[in-house]
Amino acid sequence: MRVAPFMMAGAAAALVAGCAAQPMTRERAARLCADEARTADGISGMIGVGGGSAGPTAEGRLVITSAILDPRSESDALAACIARRMGGGGSAPPRAGLTVAIEGSL
Repeated sequence: MRVAPFMMAGAAAALVAGCAAQPMTRERAARLCADEARTADGISGMIGVGGGSAGPTAEGRLVITSAILDPRSESDALAACIARRMGGGGSAPPRAGLTVAIEGSL
């Protein structure tokens, strides 16, 4: 029965080591920054049309953010976000702003 506490301590140590912060890679930063870069110009949306046994369907979403007042290109926003996440400190994090989303479906 004395072995059980040591086994539990070893399992806990392995669990904590597995949860340690992973180093940021350029690929991981790019993946995390993709959404921010896509909305860099301040406007995004989606339209969907389909059909099925219940008949035709349609849906849409339009998102407008305050970034529309100071738009950036997607590539500039992606580069700035990656530099920020990699610790380059090249740019400040995005400012908080206003977002308006309009959604609907038929």
